[in-house]
Amino acid sequence: MKLSLKGSPRMFKRFMPALTCLTLLGAGCAQQKAPAEQVDKEVLAADSRHMAQLYSQWEQAVSAQSKDSNKPRGSREMPLDLSDEAQFRFVKNRLQAAGSTPENSPQLFRRLDKLHKDKKAGVPGAQTRKDMVTSTTAGTDPRENPWCGHLLPLSDVDSTDASVAKFQTSGLVTCFNGSDYGYVDVTAFATDAAHQRFRVLGTQSYEEYAGKVLETPTLDLGVKVSPDELLFVDSVSMAFNEATGESHVSYTVTESSLASLGAQPTPVPTNTLNFEHPREPVGKHQTDNPIRTCLERGSVTGYLDCDYASGSKDPNTGDFLPFVKPYTGIGAVDSEATRVPSGVWVSKRGDYWAPASGTYDTSHLYLAMRGKHRLTLETWCRVDSQDSDVALILLETGGKCAGGSASGSVVAHSALPYKPYARDYYDNTVVVFPFDGLVDFGRDCMGFLQNTRLLVRSTVKSTCMVLGATNTWGTTQRINTRTQNVQTIDWRNACLAKGTQVVKADGQAVAVEQVKVGDKLLANGNGLALTVTTVSRGGESKPVVKLRDEKGAEVMVTGTHPMVTARRGVVQAGELAVGDVLLTRTGATKLVGVERVPYNDEVFNFALGTPEELAKAPAEARTLYANGFLVGDSQTQATLEKQKLRDSREVLTKLNGAWHEDFRRHQARQKSAQR
Repeated sequence: MKLSLKGSPRMFKRFMPALTCLTLLGAGCAQQKAPAEQVDKEVLAADSRHMAQLYSQWEQAVSAQSKDSNKPRGSREMPLDLSDEAQFRFVKNRLQAAGSTPENSPQLFRRLDKLHKDKKAGVPGAQTRKDMVTSTTAGTDPRENPWCGHLLPLSDVDSTDASVAKFQTSGLVTCFNGSDYGYVDVTAFATDAAHQRFRVLGTQSYEEYAGKVLETPTLDLGVKVSPDELLFVDSVSMAFNEATGESHVSYTVTESSLASLGAQPTPVPTNTLNFEHPREPVGKHQTDNPIRTCLERGSVTGYLDCDYASGSKDPNTGDFLPFVKPYTGIGAVDSEATRVPSGVWVSKRGDYWAPASGTYDTSHLYLAMRGKHRLTLETWCRVDSQDSDVALILLETGGKCAGGSASGSVVAHSALPYKPYARDYYDNTVVVFPFDGLVDFGRDCMGFLQNTRLLVRSTVKSTCMVLGATNTWGTTQRINTRTQNVQTIDWRNACLAKGTQVVKADGQAVAVEQVKVGDKLLANGNGLALTVTTVSRGGESKPVVKLRDEKGAEVMVTGTHPMVTARRGVVQAGELAVGDVLLTRTGATKLVGVERVPYNDEVFNFALGTPEELAKAPAEARTLYANGFLVGDSQTQATLEKQKLRDSREVLTKLNGAWHEDFRRHQARQKSAQR
């Protein structure tokens, strides 16, 4: 799993329209639509005041329920109850403020009206997707992995003016496998501690058709420092899937004190969230170069690197062996001891993490996290609580994996693995909140190689003594929030079962476990042989695909392994069916058996071809024979996934017909706005 701190080109392209907008204090700039009617700011403020009270009550109820049932707390986005007239009116007002009306978005308002009526009538099936378990993550708690995830990043920003507090925020919604229509907004207010007075500071919104990850343009805020006010930011998101009839409508909130980081003679970070792990120590030869955690298997030699790996730690010597069972935890690579591209993977002593539960579950998604949240907090302030949100956003397929690891044995949703905090030894005005542990995202919702975005938000609440107008000491509540954004992470999961026979250049068949870096494997029927540049090894606990052809030949591969067909080209093994025709060493053959079978043993894979060999070979030549079947190597797997995810079809071909009219009017508005 690899993470790059560079921005995605898609993100820059998406935000280009926003560059023409100036977001000023007290006014927002809608990216997609110009409001048909101006929604009164007092109405928006009254709506959010009411919603803030509902959200506080909901949050207390969810926390109490989780505590009583010893279950994860669940997501921080509150499902909106559209049977409630006040909430229904609130949603419509927010849409109107963004420029959506029944005239320019008829299907959107038809869907909302139907949800409103069905929920009031108690019609079965009127629930939103947040009330149900998604098939993508079958067997998981719907509170952990709903169809859509709704996030609200917020960070303070250094200011050259100590009298002004600056912030950046945005609203984000992402849905597994996308939606026909998605909407998200973000609105910022200045409010008092009791949430009775709301003053609108700015707003942004974003909508998309046949999209998967939607994020508003950044809302930049500059607010006068005030000990009597808080920054209150809220967001509404919605998504609809016509094929399943499912809906998502949610609301979420975050807050921060209106305290400036202060004008310093030299830059002094006063509210920072820094990571020592995860990071990227190896793999700089790769162009995309993400941070990679190899959970069950990975490259132990060669250039397809693993920055982190599952393995077993010897309790006597402390040595960590990657991809050796029984798995006990995750170790980080020692980049100095590991010589890429030809060296053996070596772990770095001290960089080892075991699950808080004490048991490593191969069906779970883990991420090693170590770092500090540093916060300037005067000595007359006490810390009341610390909290965080940790989420992996699936950039290509859409959706969110969210979780965390709390102290003890319970996996708690939305929590960094905090350690006891303390004042900085050299600067008593700085409080350091360290975290160090293995974040457990629960059941693996990835399933295959793809880019993800790690979004971590840490919040500290404190009480500070202040000198009042009458020269007496009082107290005030303070909230400091910091969001850290890191991109991107990937997984590699395609492998061949132990014992599978592959063919060397001289025609000799050998088991996959006997292949070494430097060996040459036969790549096609024309005698082309390619050098093994990487050997991947690991375990597999999920069922594998067992293929049997009409001649009785069999092979077992993981569901995402690339297989070469006679008619459809290269496809994933999990997509094959009886009757498909595969290519083998002796010609084409028809499949008579395709089944999922339990498997709990080692699996292997290889990357083939030196740069010199690949420069002369056909583009489709990165293949090998496995039990006689022509299959792709690990690089073919990565290419196949990227091709599947870069679907260039027009939006209308993906979009359910019910939304075509809305989309066409949306396009017309965009063209009109560009004139």
